[in-house]
Amino acid sequence: MRVAVCGLGSHVAQVGVIPALRRSSWTQFLGGTTRSVETARKVLADNERRYPDYEAILNDPSVEAVYLPLPNDLHLDYLAKALAANKHVLCEKPLLTSEADYVKLERLVATSSCLVAEAFMSSYHPRLRSILDLVASGALGEIISVQTSFTGALSPLDGYRIDSTRGGGSLLDVGIYALHPIVALLGNAPSAISATVMPSETSPPIDLTTHCLLSYPHGVSAAFITSFISGESQNVRILTRRATIEVSRACTPSDEDTTWTITTADGTTIHDSRGYDPYQAMVDEVFEAFTDGREPSWNLSRAHQLATLLFRINETWRSGS
Repeated sequence: MRVAVCGLGSHVAQVGVIPALRRSSWTQFLGGTTRSVETARKVLADNERRYPDYEAILNDPSVEAVYLPLPNDLHLDYLAKALAANKHVLCEKPLLTSEADYVKLERLVATSSCLVAEAFMSSYHPRLRSILDLVASGALGEIISVQTSFTGALSPLDGYRIDSTRGGGSLLDVGIYALHPIVALLGNAPSAISATVMPSETSPPIDLTTHCLLSYPHGVSAAFITSFISGESQNVRILTRRATIEVSRACTPSDEDTTWTITTADGTTIHDSRGYDPYQAMVDEVFEAFTDGREPSWNLSRAHQLATLLFRINETWRSGS
């Protein structure tokens, strides 16, 4: 499938997605847009095209799909234009920033012959998939709690990520990483939510850090923390009746991040899963699915389910309820 990128200046596009598009047997990377001649020289090979703008990509009949690594608040408009031009879309997370936007997008997709997927590469990594499948199987007993984190120091602390009107804040921007294991194992409908936020001084504020406790039926709980201003932490810890499962760098793993541990009454065992570049895993699965006319495993429904809980948590701290 022939793919173009809207936004060659994006860091994640440059280090993750574009190299995967070039390597994949399912894609041909055609080029992309950038206002910077220097960026074009840096990113594009001689046989790849610098498009003057997004409309040029959409008007190119050779382009079958687009990848959108854009600021959060621009996603819906660019998605709508791509679908109207009969292009499949892989769009960076968070796919959308409100429940109303999801309703609009689902209506657009329902009347289109093209598909949309959120670029959430963590869900495609073999290690995290193995862990979630094992716990969900019940082999380690019933789940008691799930604890996750996605924190780090955002530098520079500016732009759309600190603008609440543009989908900014640690919860909306990176909360998907922390919530994915929780929603995968416990669902997106906790019976109670408690969120503590360290707000910015901007008006209206964003959450620089969010610490959230989710209560589920039968005393099961989950907790997570997201942050733009702290030391780095990307951990998952799952407590079941029989074991504790722990994995570090769970959210943005490299192909070298393969180990995880299970601790039982008999001691701690280090497990090793297959190493794989998560961007490659995502690109291969997404564009194979698009080629076959079907959704990938991280489909629009799963993206919406997780986002629904994100929006609910965001409303909880903003309303003070």
